[in-house]
Amino acid sequence: MSAISSLSICARITLDLHNLNSEGTEGNQQQTRMVHIIDQKGNRAIVNAVSGDMFKHILVEHLVPLLEEAKQPLSPGAKVYSADRINALNEDFNKFCDGKVTESEIMTRMLTDCSLTDMAGALVTRGRAVGRKSVVEFGWVVGLPAYANGEPLTSTEQYFHVKYAPEGRGGATGGDTVAEKQAIFHRPASSGVYALICNLDLYRIGLNDITRQAVVSKADRTRRAKALIHALAATLLKPAGAQRNTQNPHIVDCRGVIATSATSLPSPTVSPLHDDYENEITKAADALNGIRPASVSVTKFGSLSGGVKVLADFAAAVELPS
Repeated sequence: MSAISSLSICARITLDLHNLNSEGTEGNQQQTRMVHIIDQKGNRAIVNAVSGDMFKHILVEHLVPLLEEAKQPLSPGAKVYSADRINALNEDFNKFCDGKVTESEIMTRMLTDCSLTDMAGALVTRGRAVGRKSVVEFGWVVGLPAYANGEPLTSTEQYFHVKYAPEGRGGATGGDTVAEKQAIFHRPASSGVYALICNLDLYRIGLNDITRQAVVSKADRTRRAKALIHALAATLLKPAGAQRNTQNPHIVDCRGVIATSATSLPSPTVSPLHDDYENEITKAADALNGIRPASVSVTKFGSLSGGVKVLADFAAAVELPS
């Protein structure tokens, strides 16, 4: 296999009865996350969605143990899943940044000391700002606004729940009554077909963004790339967002396109909100291959297991450009 510079996935994933991402709570009612979009016909729609931040968080949860298994360095903050990554619980790194060092030297330390910071990004703000942009890019995972038999493909309902309340809350819930032992609340559950897009800039793994030089060995860059692709596959299999303890999503289906590019030309993405996105990606790849022959490949998959297998095959054979 030729070297892979970038990999993208565009897919429609069917999730039932999930609450992976909510806006918050008003009184005893949890509010689901809704977004305004324009569909392929130019019509405005309001649909349920899961933020890209949530899916990035899900991927990182899968990525950390995979990096540990690959013997890649992790900072103290990364090991405990801190969003600050190399900045957290890391006095040695903080002292290094306070010394007489350049921004490029700080960037090199970020990449060599913490493989998670290398791929998931972080911002150092000790006296100066040195930002490592994430190698991983997720879009919002958006419910399709289409209709089937007059009913929306994506919908949200509120469900009544009764939660046992510990001793001491009786005065607020009804005194010496049945309600004394209960807390009543409403929780949403969403079901539908969702559009997912994700891009992995694999060529940037171990690459200092300031000097544009690789500061991690090619062998370790490859190990990190394999772990990242495996984490993406795990994210499809187990989207470990909110409310999974009682609303573990039913993953009914997943189908779409995985594209790769071997050059600086990007692996193409077209939103699965468009019905003809698979063919549009193929046409875009053909156009890019007209610019740089045999640089972009497209692989379609028709099931969740098929998509995971495609990613596993790419991970097994991945080579990064020098």
